[in-house]
Amino acid sequence: MSEVERLTLADQAAFEAACHLAFHEAAHPIDVEMDQRITDPERTFAVREGGEIVATGANLARELTVPGGTVRMGGVSAIGVVAGHTRRGHLTAMMRRLLDDARDAGEPVAALWASEGAIYGRFGFGLATRAVRYELQLDRVALRRDIALPDAPPRVGTPAAALEALRPIHARVRAATPGMLDRRGAWWERRIHDPEHRRDGAGPLRAAVQPGPDGEPAGYSLFAAKTSWDDHGPAGLVIVRELAAETPEARAGLWRLLLGMDLVRTLQWRLAPDHDPVAHILTGNDAVDRRAGDGLFVRLLDVEAALSARSYAVPADLVLEVDDRFCPECGGRFRLRDGRCARTDDEADLALGAEALGAIYLGGTPLTALAAAGRVRELRPGALLEAATAFRSAVEPWCPEIF
Repeated sequence: MSEVERLTLADQAAFEAACHLAFHEAAHPIDVEMDQRITDPERTFAVREGGEIVATGANLARELTVPGGTVRMGGVSAIGVVAGHTRRGHLTAMMRRLLDDARDAGEPVAALWASEGAIYGRFGFGLATRAVRYELQLDRVALRRDIALPDAPPRVGTPAAALEALRPIHARVRAATPGMLDRRGAWWERRIHDPEHRRDGAGPLRAAVQPGPDGEPAGYSLFAAKTSWDDHGPAGLVIVRELAAETPEARAGLWRLLLGMDLVRTLQWRLAPDHDPVAHILTGNDAVDRRAGDGLFVRLLDVEAALSARSYAVPADLVLEVDDRFCPECGGRFRLRDGRCARTDDEADLALGAEALGAIYLGGTPLTALAAAGRVRELRPGALLEAATAFRSAVEPWCPEIF
């Protein structure tokens, strides 16, 4: 069986090198330095063979917004097994150690971004958000004429100079959006991390801050532009890294800037919400290509604490039978009543696996869709509709950052 060891600060360079090697990358010193700023050495783990690190994993302490509140989260990251050392049980052993570590840290929820989405269901992680790639042909779209626009244009500058304006906007938008994460410590610096070797020919990252009617910041966008020409003239590309706004007017002001840039033909936004408002403020939707992919995978480690941390769309009295094969002690039978969850011996109303419970936790994945796929069983007539209504969130969950 693979032996997973907790690392120390002295092991961090070897840890980073092995993790990048598992992804067939070379560890760039600038990226390593940034990764180390957000990584707790005491929560990094490895498997060694012949004295060399061949498998890696880490937990990042974050706070996750859920419907009606927040919950402490173990952000599972840096998962990798070096080529030539796979299929030996290293990943399974690493995941078990990471989940135990998160539980020991008092984190009721774990979450991750998957390089390959098929891997993590067996560990109890369910797909809880979607990440949508928008591609807009700018010569064929325009803002609707009935959209209210702000009087003042956005202020455009470097992200570092704009950082103090970005922080409070993000904090307020994040508080109302399930799936978003806190950005304490160096997390903001990592979000605007923009070394030249990662730009793929684009210019430097820029920040646009949209003021509200009172002159205070009400929205922002992080973006970069990439110059290109072809036989038809300018064919530049705008790449949106993130866009957040507190009001429709602020959002419209930011899109007015992004859609109106000179020498640009196409706009791409890779980590957008599943149903972003941009689709409803534009004319020419046939020039908007929208492709949904996997977003944040969520796993409940303490069902009682996790389900008690969020609110519900309607009052519900439900007994859930949770089959958790990877962590049997995490599963069992739970009663959800008046927004509180506790273990119970009462008859179950619904039966589902840990993966399905993680998928519905943030309120974005419809419980009815999982039931139609045979992954949720209704044991009491009417319980499925009751649970499906209660678990849905009025605000679509969205996680705009990969960690």
